[in-house]
Amino acid sequence: VYEDDVLIRVEATTISTRDCLERIRRDNDESLSSETWVPGHEAVGRVVRAGSESKRFLGRRVAVLLPAGGGCSRYVRCHAADLIAVPERASSQDIVFLLSTYLTAYQCLEGYFEIDQSCCVPFKMDEYLLREEDEEGESVSSGKRRSPLFGKRMLISGAGSPVGLALIDVAKHAGAEVYALSHNHHEDEVKEMGVKEGDWYPWLQKEEWRTGLAGKMDIVVDTIGDYGNYSYFYDVMASGGKFMRLNTTSAGKKLVQGALMQGDKEYFPLFKDYKGNHINEVAVDYNIFDSFEEDKQLFTEDLTYLFSLLRHGKIKRRVFSHIDFEMVDQEWGEQLKGYTDILVVLCNE
Repeated sequence: VYEDDVLIRVEATTISTRDCLERIRRDNDESLSSETWVPGHEAVGRVVRAGSESKRFLGRRVAVLLPAGGGCSRYVRCHAADLIAVPERASSQDIVFLLSTYLTAYQCLEGYFEIDQSCCVPFKMDEYLLREEDEEGESVSSGKRRSPLFGKRMLISGAGSPVGLALIDVAKHAGAEVYALSHNHHEDEVKEMGVKEGDWYPWLQKEEWRTGLAGKMDIVVDTIGDYGNYSYFYDVMASGGKFMRLNTTSAGKKLVQGALMQGDKEYFPLFKDYKGNHINEVAVDYNIFDSFEEDKQLFTEDLTYLFSLLRHGKIKRRVFSHIDFEMVDQEWGEQLKGYTDILVVLCNE
């Protein structure tokens, strides 16, 4: 290893929707299709070798984000500055699950609060203002702090994905009124997370949900790079509504060709009408890799907070399957056949 690098023995990593979409992108790009590529965009493990400038990390349990993949390996080399400290008591599977799902959901919504000047209360998903009914049926407060999300109407596109389900959980805990779009085979999962019967819509029934939700949504979150529906998203947004776009977190934007840069914003050629341009103007982009680079301390604090919620049972780990490293090739092939909704945790503990 180089002087400021470390070598990590991987204990847990993932295969997720992001990996499957990246594989498809590479298969359709002649310049990349012949290259060897290993899935796994996050990993947790222990430092077993360190360069001369990184000896202080030797033996420590750490997590790392891998923008280029590579986590589905016995060992991963990375720069010491990119390490995230992991408590010795923490399960590797728990941490890698949070990195893959809840951290994206939580920080995505934190981005909304940063642009909402009316929000004066720090966002903590377990500290929203509960509403209860007294003996006469009147709504009363239980005394908890009110979250900036309380009472907001939120539409989540791709709600059946691992990140989408985490978004539902975060938003519901914070008191938001959640509406969901997903494929039909995710309906039960989405409703089990607390989305009401009439608030779930089949993703493909575009006219149905556009008509039913027209002008009502304070927040629209796109988890899948669903740029083809941006005019529909515009129609369901309330006046002053915000659009949250997860970008490469779910790999959707990687599949869009020909994005144009204008200042520090990206504009896609398909957006030639007013609706498409407006969506771009109000969009708040979130990318977990950029988030880590921009504020590593906040990133670590948020991960620690979510781990505490998981440890105390306020959020639950929802994983499609657990496998060991000997089954990577077989599982990878299976997931590529149906890549829309999976999160597989690979264990080497």
